[in-house]
Amino acid sequence: MALTLWAIYCTYDGLGPFLIYAQRPLIAGSVAGLIVGHPLLGLLIGATLELAALGVYTYGGATIPDYQTGAIVGTALAAGAAGDTSAQVAIGLGVGLPAAILLSALDPVGKIITTGLVHRADGYAADGNARGLAMIHWVSLVPWVAVRAIPTFLAALAASGGLVKDITASIPAGFVQGMTLAGSLLPAVGFALLLGMMELSRYWYLLLIGFVAFAYLHVPLLGIALIGVAVAMLFVTLKRDEPAIAVPEADEESTVDARLTKQDLRRVFRRYFWASQISWNYERMQALGFAYSMEPVLRRLYPEKADYVAGLQRHLQFFNTSVLIGGPLILGSSVALEEAGTPKSAASTKIALMGPMAGIGDTVVFALYNSIVFTMGASWALQGSWLGPAFAAVMVLVPYTLVRRWQFGFAYREGKRLAGHLAAGALARVAQGATVLGFVVLGGFIPSIVKVVTTLTYRQTTTVQGRPVTQAVAIQDRLDELVPFLLPVLVTAGVYLLTAKARLRPVWTIGIVVVAGVILGWLGWFAPSAPAKS
Repeated sequence: MALTLWAIYCTYDGLGPFLIYAQRPLIAGSVAGLIVGHPLLGLLIGATLELAALGVYTYGGATIPDYQTGAIVGTALAAGAAGDTSAQVAIGLGVGLPAAILLSALDPVGKIITTGLVHRADGYAADGNARGLAMIHWVSLVPWVAVRAIPTFLAALAASGGLVKDITASIPAGFVQGMTLAGSLLPAVGFALLLGMMELSRYWYLLLIGFVAFAYLHVPLLGIALIGVAVAMLFVTLKRDEPAIAVPEADEESTVDARLTKQDLRRVFRRYFWASQISWNYERMQALGFAYSMEPVLRRLYPEKADYVAGLQRHLQFFNTSVLIGGPLILGSSVALEEAGTPKSAASTKIALMGPMAGIGDTVVFALYNSIVFTMGASWALQGSWLGPAFAAVMVLVPYTLVRRWQFGFAYREGKRLAGHLAAGALARVAQGATVLGFVVLGGFIPSIVKVVTTLTYRQTTTVQGRPVTQAVAIQDRLDELVPFLLPVLVTAGVYLLTAKARLRPVWTIGIVVVAGVILGWLGWFAPSAPAKS
């Protein structure tokens, strides 16, 4: 039951408050490990799946592998498996990855049900029924959590018996070796997907900074991140030519004095903060959550029922943007314009800002900031340190909360022109700086996190004091003399070609990497690390 409740919270946190972003596999798997009494197991499985999921987000509502449930289910079943921790991790990945991919088929089911519910909300809005609208908004969360909580409950039920241990005890040792190698290769998929989303042709040389810092200067990951910050600040300082987002001029004059109280504003922000996306649906995406957030303001500003109903219906129209950078800004601007008596300008501003802010927000937060934070957290977790998930959770909780609160207050105070032009220009520069930072840290993260070496050797005959001597030479030693960490870079480059050039879907790419890892690891040709020398 505890695992099921945790799965429910993980789903809610990724749709509403983003307190610790529990929907990410690093957090989901780590806490699942605590629940089943195997904390190290949860850390390792969650961290490995986290690195495989880098760059994979539900942009525009896209269906992706359910890594959250995969991490929880994999940890639950692996806890009952036979063998030591490394064998259990291999089993957990062998279960968690297919589960994440297969359970993604249930994701559209939840969204389709929610799409049907939004039409019921239209009826409540037409009647001016705020309670009915709020009820539909919160009930829409049920399909989202059900498609994840039910598989988790079934996995926990299976893990409680001894069947899992009996089955895993018969798994060949070669398969365990292969899955261990596959797990060390999976981060290459996440890194490749990130590179495919970024301007690689423009900034490729920045990868060399991070690579040299790690491979040759032995700078730790945190140091590489600080180098990236310095380089990013230099770029932003020297280049300030990014265009601002254009917002249409107001077509109405303000005729109403301020009528909203601080309590009204706090109520609006709380609603958005705690429940912005729980009713997300295919048809109108975030619209119901936006209307639910605006309802207290509309009730205060429009005492006439017809005007109040028109306001609810106006904000129930299609809306979708970055919920972290963009959504609060647009919300604050809409509140200010509704209060100013210019509802048409509120609607046009929403339309003008939501697309550009989605691009900037998703790039800055999900593709870059999250990837850096969760990569560092996962790397520490793979070393068995709880600093990893704790670091990621704090780096989500504090900045996400403060940035959203600042955006909302800024947009409400400054009004449409500054909220559009000034904030957009600043965010464009932040986006450029974040891109530069992302490339530098990726250059160091790739060789440090994608673990693979070859165990193959070749025989070399030399003459010593006139006598031929045959020696076994490790190929990995020769590769290290050529370029340290060459294989991790080549693996990532190969996966990048599959995803960005051959345009292979991430699910198929993951499958190829896992199959290749199992085969090569089973044969003993490659391993995550070189065997200890006697």
